[in-house]
Amino acid sequence: MASLQDLKTECLSLFSSQFGDKSDVRFGYAPGRVNLIGEHTDYNNGFVFPMALAGLGTMVTGNKNTRGVVRLVTGAAMESTTCEFMPKKTKVSDVPQWARYVMGVLECFMDMTGIPGVSADIAIQSNLPIGAGLSSSASLEVAVFTLLEGLYEVTNIPDTDKIKACQRAEHEYAHVPCGIMDQYIATLGDVNTALFINCQTNECEGVAFGDASVVLVVTDTRVKHELAGGEFANRRATCEAVAKSMGVVSLAEVTLEQVNAHFARPGADLSHLPEKAFPRARHVVEEIRRTLTARECFLRGDLETFGQLMNESHRSLAADYEVSCRELDQVVGVAWSTE
Repeated sequence: MASLQDLKTECLSLFSSQFGDKSDVRFGYAPGRVNLIGEHTDYNNGFVFPMALAGLGTMVTGNKNTRGVVRLVTGAAMESTTCEFMPKKTKVSDVPQWARYVMGVLECFMDMTGIPGVSADIAIQSNLPIGAGLSSSASLEVAVFTLLEGLYEVTNIPDTDKIKACQRAEHEYAHVPCGIMDQYIATLGDVNTALFINCQTNECEGVAFGDASVVLVVTDTRVKHELAGGEFANRRATCEAVAKSMGVVSLAEVTLEQVNAHFARPGADLSHLPEKAFPRARHVVEEIRRTLTARECFLRGDLETFGQLMNESHRSLAADYEVSCRELDQVVGVAWSTE
């Protein structure tokens, strides 16, 4: 695996070959992540427990130009590798999907800072597998925002505002209704430290992964997923519909007993709810409980119970939330059979 210095060198080489002038370049970097537990709970105002990936992330480099446009080149995309647009003037639909994340961050940055126009050349390089569930999109967003802070010498933006701006870019430009977790860990993630995030209050706590005898194994099934597709949005809409029908803002406010009682009410007309609303809600409220318990296990070093909670999480994701796949189930099965 290439080091961060190697990634930086590759990014600068890509920039030089595309744009030539390397004067006054700045860099931005953000890591990818794995989520130990707390799946599909962030957009339900629950708890999540992600961890930044050491040495795996997105590097961007760039400098200002005098052309009044933003020119992009990427070594990380699966489609076109170059793009040019005018911030606040070019339509989002006129740029490729990967460039929409960049456009969104640029325009949110302009809104926040009052800078009337960003004009820059930017190269993007990443060693994260695209579509593997390691949050390559949030890594790109935060890396670009960090680059812009350097290019325009902006030092007064709070981390929480930066995080929300990158989330807004994903919502409004890439049309992915994601929660806040990925942008949080990409901004605040640290090596060998999991980040316990309360997505209702936006409070977070770093929890050191301090047991040197334990190794975290991340396995790529090579199955690609696309959050901009309809199924992710459908899951979120289902959760919001159940919460509304229960008279609460989010499923983080209810227990499994309350969900069971709501769906078991005699004579209750729940026909307005989406199909499979009950198992979707059951996963979320139980996953929130599991994540809170997992933090306590992590803090006291009880990794055996922590692992059991992760196993319960996968079973729920496969059966209730239906977001697993054959290849992932096979990998999990092999892990479960290994002593």
